Amino acid sequence: MPIAPPAAPPWRETALVAALAGFAALRVACFAGAFPFFANVDEQKHVDMVLKYADGYLPQPGRDAYQPEMGQLLGMYGSPEYLQEPSQPTPPPAWRRTPARMLRVIAASERFLAERANKEAEQPPGYYLAAAAWLRLGRALGFEGARLLYFVRGLGALVAGALVWVAHRLVRDLYRDEALVRWGVPLLAAVFPQDTLFYVTPDVLSPLLGGLCFALSLRLARRPESGALVHAAAGLVLAAALLTKWTNAALWVVAAAASLHVIAHPPPGARRLGWKLALQWTLALAPVALWCERSLRLYGDPTGSALKVARLGWGRKPIADWLDHPIFTPSGLWEFATGLIPTFWRGELAWHRSDLALPAMDALYTASTLLLLVLALAGLRGREPGRFLAEGLATVAVAVATGLLVLLSLAFVFDATTNPTASRPYFVQGRLISGVLLPFLLVYVRGLEVATARLPPRAARTLGWGAVVALALAVSISELVLAWPVFASEYNAFHLP
Repeated sequence: MPIAPPAAPPWRETALVAALAGFAALRVACFAGAFPFFANVDEQKHVDMVLKYADGYLPQPGRDAYQPEMGQLLGMYGSPEYLQEPSQPTPPPAWRRTPARMLRVIAASERFLAERANKEAEQPPGYYLAAAAWLRLGRALGFEGARLLYFVRGLGALVAGALVWVAHRLVRDLYRDEALVRWGVPLLAAVFPQDTLFYVTPDVLSPLLGGLCFALSLRLARRPESGALVHAAAGLVLAAALLTKWTNAALWVVAAAASLHVIAHPPPGARRLGWKLALQWTLALAPVALWCERSLRLYGDPTGSALKVARLGWGRKPIADWLDHPIFTPSGLWEFATGLIPTFWRGELAWHRSDLALPAMDALYTASTLLLLVLALAGLRGREPGRFLAEGLATVAVAVATGLLVLLSLAFVFDATTNPTASRPYFVQGRLISGVLLPFLLVYVRGLEVATARLPPRAARTLGWGAVVALALAVSISELVLAWPVFASEYNAFHLP
């Protein structure tokens, strides 16, 4: 039985959470400034979409060409260091070259983009609308050129800080007497090394929107008497999450499970429960239905993804052939797991054609994740109902999100030139399911608590906290070591004229 820690004054708890949130925001801001434009994970496409939406764009056929200013931005500020061989000398940034050479570089970039369509042009608008509003604020503040681009990246720092607050609110009351979960989850949220927060991409919003979806769904499952405003907020956040990234559908499964739990266990004297649930799901479904209807009318596809799939060179696989996939073999399943788990933790940024990854840390991420998730699942037995519900829904979120990537891996045919490839036909891009980051951290830290549960209380606390702090330090140090060469880049925010 865990021993409840002495109650801390509310102001002290608030100050500690604020410090963690501030650290998270500052950390993300520093790394976002260190990485030059344009990151290897299609950042130029997403910047172009933000510019489009800032100019009032809505997807429609024939409007997928790059914005005119993208050629200049790519030529002026684009770094070759992501895809350049380590042995190749890095040319100086365009702004340090002679005017004639700078113009030639810009002209070459404009020709390069003029021959291409933006594969993201038909994708859902959630992130692009938010980032476009943020960009317009930056313009109003006087930012332009590279400084405006880094201002757009700054949205990730705000997300990182807000994510810590949401993590704390998620576990604050339910785990008041389990300090390891109550503080371990916000601490790991503050240092979590997923690098999508460092560059311009729709995945930036997924951890925060997913965390809000999960927290609100859990609250409504535990306190169905909550008012109509909470139900409305839950519905709107669900819509925003799905219209930011289709793979955030995992959060919809969690919300549906929470609603079914309430329907199956209605609280005594609950008033107008059916009306509030109807309000929640109407507000969730209506925006998504309108967007899907528009995409179906314009592109013949409710998600707007068919054209992107064709441009990526993927083929559709008949459902009858889905079972003929290596993921159904032990070696294939292991390859999928060991590919997905590290990228879920650290992301996919590369530098000089090498992933920013340490084999030892990837092994730690994989081993600890598999072990602690199993322990957390085993630890559900006999849990108090509120915590059983929280950890059960969190487990569902992680399982469904992983299942979605399995389904995507089964549904397409790849070749040697695509990503994924024919020889490695797995969707192992962890950023695609970063919407379940907070549910994952809840299950992960709970698994660590289960691992130490049979020890004497003092030893359990020491070992549990030692493991969390050691992991936080290892994550932070490895992240800094990996990115240290990036800070020296002449193309980044710290070297702008």
